[in-house]
Amino acid sequence: MTWLPLVGTLLGAVIALGSALLVERRRERREDCVERRKTRQDVYSRYLTAHADARTQLRVLSVASELTDEERGHRAFIAYAACYASRYELAVLAPQSVVTLARDFDRCARDLRDLVIAGTYANTPPTGRMQEYLDAMALVQVAMRKDLGADEGSLPPSN
Repeated sequence: MTWLPLVGTLLGAVIALGSALLVERRRERREDCVERRKTRQDVYSRYLTAHADARTQLRVLSVASELTDEERGHRAFIAYAACYASRYELAVLAPQSVVTLARDFDRCARDLRDLVIAGTYANTPPTGRMQEYLDAMALVQVAMRKDLGADEGSLPPSN
């Protein structure tokens, strides 16, 4: 009978320790999920910002008549070069559904860059390459929002 209090105490300690470890593990998982979501938000923001800046610079270059073809080409390459770093970040951190659409979007952005280099971007009708670019951008944004669970409220998507 003298062992019963000791066994009860040990059992209580095991239960308390187990529940504390379980609560701690759940808290760590929740914090990891929030941190991963925040990281993806930052990467997506940098990616879209780099593309918006490049698109603006390409548009300005396309109507700049004082530039030579060589200067326009050089500046167009520089304008698009800022998109590379964010694209590589995206390739590492985003799910395949986002990466695939981003690859298509990058192809459209490079097509616009090439049009600027060729000197035909300003003359491109909005239903042509620019529309393809805008459509690809919209698809990437929808995929990013879906990945972040932005349309489902502030909760991250369940995995």
